[in-house]
Amino acid sequence: MKLHKIALITLAALAAGCQSSEEMEIKPDYANVELSSESVVVAPESQMKTLFVSSNRKEWSVEEACGWLDVNIDGNAITLFIDENTSAEGRLCVVEIVAGEQPDVAKARLKVYQEGKSTANLSAEATANCYIAPTGGSYRFDAQVKGNGKGDGNSRYIELEGVEIEGATYAELAWESTFDGDKTRSTKIILNEPVYSAEQEAIFFTTGECEGNALITLHNAAGKILWSWHIWVVNERIGSTSIAGIDWMDRNLGALNNTPGDINNRGLLYQWGRKEPFLPSSKPYDKVPTHKYDAEGNLLESEEEYYATENAIVAARERLNVNNEQVGNGSQEWQYAGYIAPVALSAPGNIDYALNHPTTFLGCRVDIPIGEYVFDWYLQQDLEGKGSVMQQSDSYLWGDSRTTDNYKTIFDPCPVGYVVPPTGAFGEIPAGYACTYGDRDWSMGDYGWDWNVGEGLHFPRVGNFDVSGLIGETSERILYWTAESFGSNYEGFGKAAMLFEAFDEIFYGIYPILDPAEMAAWYSYGAKCIGASVRCVKE
Repeated sequence: MKLHKIALITLAALAAGCQSSEEMEIKPDYANVELSSESVVVAPESQMKTLFVSSNRKEWSVEEACGWLDVNIDGNAITLFIDENTSAEGRLCVVEIVAGEQPDVAKARLKVYQEGKSTANLSAEATANCYIAPTGGSYRFDAQVKGNGKGDGNSRYIELEGVEIEGATYAELAWESTFDGDKTRSTKIILNEPVYSAEQEAIFFTTGECEGNALITLHNAAGKILWSWHIWVVNERIGSTSIAGIDWMDRNLGALNNTPGDINNRGLLYQWGRKEPFLPSSKPYDKVPTHKYDAEGNLLESEEEYYATENAIVAARERLNVNNEQVGNGSQEWQYAGYIAPVALSAPGNIDYALNHPTTFLGCRVDIPIGEYVFDWYLQQDLEGKGSVMQQSDSYLWGDSRTTDNYKTIFDPCPVGYVVPPTGAFGEIPAGYACTYGDRDWSMGDYGWDWNVGEGLHFPRVGNFDVSGLIGETSERILYWTAESFGSNYEGFGKAAMLFEAFDEIFYGIYPILDPAEMAAWYSYGAKCIGASVRCVKE
């Protein structure tokens, strides 16, 4: 480790005007050190870069331990001498500036990222909330705009918060994860740390040796998350197949393949309208026993037989439905069940809260007198001033595909060129929001359902998060979102259409389907706070 020291003289300025000793507030003189920039991104060629240090201590030191970088100090300037990077991969060096003496020490951290010989620009064609990046590569993407920089689904978010990202200072790795449950391998998705370049208004990162998923966050100086991006690290080329005039992605969003029964086919889970993904169960697929019936189809009433079967079902579900807590080398922690959405009283609802809590599942439970549950994480107070009745928003956070073909919003979780499935993608829903049978060309497959049209598609039984944030139905049920939303027109509550299975059939709409009155129940499928799978389609 190299160590450099210099005496830095700092002058204290006296405030203009007169103050009595009683008016003057004496503050502790703690050590402080600051840099003119928190990160530096340079090209592969050898070069030098100068930054400036400010401290209230006479002595400060520079510490670094990278063989390809050296530091020279001149006054309050530090100059970095950087060797040529002949590798295809980018590399990161962390430099620390330390001021003061123990125990009163202050540190500033500088991230120096040098691009590899072949850094790929993931946003060269367009921007999105998700970027596909194979292993062992160096990448960059635009960090100037939110999502695709287009609409906000009538949420008034852009009107109030804007579409451009302003005040960014640094990037962090929020989490990284593989699907095999190996917490050691989950640290090998993103190599080192992502780096934000204020000069280029871009984020740079390098992928490791393992496939998986990760989330990169962009922060301002106060630590607030300004935006985040899902990095989908997968080597196999993402393909598509045409069904009913729509080009469907050949796997779930975030999946590494679409092989029936393989845990890597699960992908990620999403609350409707949110771009932040959540992890499915970390346990492999397995069978869940069913209740025993007699020859006439009646449930056996024998207490011994019934409870033996019931216990087996409970045990299987406890074994299969396990929260995935992987974060790798990320800075965040997963918060699943028990976290409720704040009661939002004005636009843009809970969007800003969701952006700043990307690993917190926002349940439908609300601690207010009107009742225990509502349907939506997003907004629990009407935007139009219709009174104090708690209801959901009419906004279409994933786009209103009924009015335009170009409906992808800044909150859409799909990568460049793809979008959440539009209204009617799985079939037409009758008036009154009743469910309809999906296309009859479906058959039950290996831990999932197969859509037997054209080249066909497999839809795995990934499971889901319920309205409380509890994971369940792993290996038992498919649940897939579309962009089709019913706003707040149905008894004051907003829901969204889903593809799901029930009674060994495929349905599209809202569950339960036997009693129309039950469609307004908080536990009904279609509640926007449920965490379900997404199968993207081409724009």
